[in-house]
Amino acid sequence: MDMENIIHNEIPGVITTTSQGITEFLKTTKIQDLINWGRKNSLWFMAQAMGCCGVEIIVTGMSPMDTDRFGIIPRNSPRHADVMIISGYVTKKYLPALKRLWDQMPAPKWIICMGDCSISGGPFYESYSTVQNIDKIFPVDVYIPGCPPRPEALIQGFLELQKKIAAKKDKGTAYMR
Repeated sequence: MDMENIIHNEIPGVITTTSQGITEFLKTTKIQDLINWGRKNSLWFMAQAMGCCGVEIIVTGMSPMDTDRFGIIPRNSPRHADVMIISGYVTKKYLPALKRLWDQMPAPKWIICMGDCSISGGPFYESYSTVQNIDKIFPVDVYIPGCPPRPEALIQGFLELQKKIAAKKDKGTAYMR
């Protein structure tokens, strides 16, 4: 028996597959719904608190709001987080560090833009040092408008992200390439 017949023909009694086959199986079965249920109920976030929105993020994690009851837990390391909250203005000097943190996060990962400064530049619009159009740099899933938005708005943004993950309409599902 030559090697070409072994490689191209199926081996009796052995099921072989590829990583692409596993990916397609996960995407098309109910297992994906179970995986997304676990993902949406355990969103660990890393906050990039620039400006006044950082105070609102801190308040969101305190006892009156208590994000822990939703499975939303703050993390300090990008390697443990799957949601990045960009709040406030992003300067051109800070952008490379923000990209590095985004690259260190494991997939799937999501981004929430919080506050007018991160969405459109706010009062720093068209400033020489502020990055405009953050959504062209990062795949933003949820926008939370306001200056600064209330903690309730941040919780609502997380709930909207959970709905997108459950409906498979989020941008973070590119985890299986």
